[in-house]
Amino acid sequence: MKAIRISLYVIAGLVVLLVLAVAIFAATFNPNRYKGEIERLVKERTGRTLQLRGDLQVAVWPSLGANVNGVALSERDPAQEFLSLEAAHASVALLPLLHGSVIVDGIRVSGLKARVVKQKDGRFNFSDLMEQPAPAQQDKQAGKSQPAEKKATERQQAGGKGVAFDIGAVQVDRSALTYVDQASGQELALSELKLSTGRIAERADGKLDLKVSAKGKNPDLDLKLDLTGGYKVDLPAKAFEISKLDAKVSGAAAGITNLDLKAKGDVAANPEKNEYRVKGLAFDVKGVKEKQNLEAHIAAPELVVAANSAKGAAVTAALKLKDAARDIQANLKLAGVEGSAKSLVIPQLNADITMTGPDLPQKTVKIPVAGSVRADLEKQTAAAELHSKFDESTIQAKLGLAKFTPPAYTFDINVDKLNLDRYTKQPEKKPVSTPTEEGKAPAHTPVDLSFLKGLNANGRLQVGALQVKGLKLANLKAEVRAANGRLDVAPHSANLYEGSMTGALAAQADGRVGVKETLNGVAVGPLLRDMAQKDVLEGKGTVALDVNAAGKSVNAMKKALAGTARVQLKDGAIKGINLAEVFRRAKTALGSSEAKAQAREAQQTDFSEMTASFTIKNGVAHNEDLDMKAPLFRVSGKGDIDIGNSTMDYVTNATVVATTTGQGGADLAQLSGLTVPVRLVGPFDALKYHVDYTAAATQFARSKAGERLKGALEERLGIAKPPAGEQAAPGGQPSGQGSSGNALDKLKGLLGR
Repeated sequence: MKAIRISLYVIAGLVVLLVLAVAIFAATFNPNRYKGEIERLVKERTGRTLQLRGDLQVAVWPSLGANVNGVALSERDPAQEFLSLEAAHASVALLPLLHGSVIVDGIRVSGLKARVVKQKDGRFNFSDLMEQPAPAQQDKQAGKSQPAEKKATERQQAGGKGVAFDIGAVQVDRSALTYVDQASGQELALSELKLSTGRIAERADGKLDLKVSAKGKNPDLDLKLDLTGGYKVDLPAKAFEISKLDAKVSGAAAGITNLDLKAKGDVAANPEKNEYRVKGLAFDVKGVKEKQNLEAHIAAPELVVAANSAKGAAVTAALKLKDAARDIQANLKLAGVEGSAKSLVIPQLNADITMTGPDLPQKTVKIPVAGSVRADLEKQTAAAELHSKFDESTIQAKLGLAKFTPPAYTFDINVDKLNLDRYTKQPEKKPVSTPTEEGKAPAHTPVDLSFLKGLNANGRLQVGALQVKGLKLANLKAEVRAANGRLDVAPHSANLYEGSMTGALAAQADGRVGVKETLNGVAVGPLLRDMAQKDVLEGKGTVALDVNAAGKSVNAMKKALAGTARVQLKDGAIKGINLAEVFRRAKTALGSSEAKAQAREAQQTDFSEMTASFTIKNGVAHNEDLDMKAPLFRVSGKGDIDIGNSTMDYVTNATVVATTTGQGGADLAQLSGLTVPVRLVGPFDALKYHVDYTAAATQFARSKAGERLKGALEERLGIAKPPAGEQAAPGGQPSGQGSSGNALDKLKGLLGR
């Protein structure tokens, strides 16, 4: 007994000495004297600059811990800061380390700032910190680590456990993180980050509290997030669970401003076993999108998916869009889910879409939609068959996902009849304009094709009869493909205005658009009246376009338009100018300096055939080969049509032919050979023409018609040369000549005045 008592005293004394030694070490050890050495080693091994501006503190008992203050770590370039923090603390329970367990009492970080950059080659700005050291250094380090690795292996072979981790809690405040993707241009900045968690371990549960502000570019966003909830993790089983989720998001994202999103519910998942569970999940969203007030509500009361079965209550969704002109409400109901985790089936889908607005002819439009949905989760494919019958239309649609990530869409849509003008706001109806009416500059309508980035779609569209923005098409067929930021609607075809249309359209995410279109046998008069509300041209024939443009607005695209165009029409008319009347005016205005005439609505010039080709550059269509034929005259011309600024400067030369048929032919037969220059100038909606009567008179005087008129003039005035042997009257006047007043009257009669 005495020996035992002595042994206990010795052990107690040793413990006291050990505790005393630890206390003395903790009290006398000053880690700050090693700051310079630590900074040197970091520089030597990483090439980065470490700055330890604040004090270092170390605690040994009862936990092994450290406090650091004022830490900064640079990029490989010392001028760039990679990471900094104001203060951090971490402590590890000492005794569990002897058993191979790492139990962290807690981690606290304050004022953390970090900048993560993904470079164009895919590497990150911290990749060098994770790379293996050089071979010589690696061998040296490997030699040092072998005993520790050997001990760990021996411990596991002996039935021991690997080193486990267990963190009591994590606290982060006043922190900020920045992420930049140099290849895509994406940027995300997190600020005012505050994070609080409970226990984190291989198997743990706790409470999560997260607050953060986020600003992003490409896509643009400016959000604030406030999230709380309970969590449970089981890393060996690869399972997690979130309970009593309460998330709030406010700000702007996805084109929605004044965003207010709330989410609540319970979610659990075990992907390893194909088990998923949702209970009481609800989303409420409010915001403003494109000047429309948006409200949405989604509710999933319960959904349980297992490896071999799936069941759940109906999922409902409601959407409201409201602006000054229109209200849109949509209600969706998905019947109970069937199938399994590998294949889900929604046997019945029902939706009702209601549009109300004073601009709608029928004030209210209701669109019912019904169908079914299938999803093969193993193959990552999904398909939906939908149909709808409303107003004048019957729609059959097959929609699909060829793969989930990245999404690849497929579609096959068939519509018997659709008049989109009945359901979209139309501009105020005005009388069809002629060139005499004064126009207004078009609005700078924006064009944004950025949605094509990342879009992958392939499908077909067929419409029996379609009306959109006044344009009427029949038997429309189009193949649509979208990939790699490019959209192709080719080939496409349709019947329109007594003729047909075939062609191809291409658009790219950067704003470039190309059109190749051929219209055969089309009546251009009703086409222009319906599509552009212009009554300037009649005729039937061929119009061919091969043009391209780029820009961020309709006006910018018009001013960048380039390519070629050709027009070939028969049996038509040009509205706004009557060349027969111009010739009649020329007949009565010969000798005057110049006359001007403004087009009148009732005037037009008929033609039997017209051809013209155009070269388009920077929005200006230039023509050199106008050739228009009519029984009375022939017209050639050249000039510019400025599409970008909606103006024209064009000169035509109209020549009378020797005929008494056609528009005003009998009245102008004596002017055969006369050429009259006509210049069309001004904005499209206030086009005027100027007739150069001086040039016409000069040309006329030199023509055969002029010689004939000169002879008739001399004869009417009695100054024609007398026949051989005939004597002049006394006073030098030809015989038969009246007074000067009488001669003037005859001249006026000749000129039609």
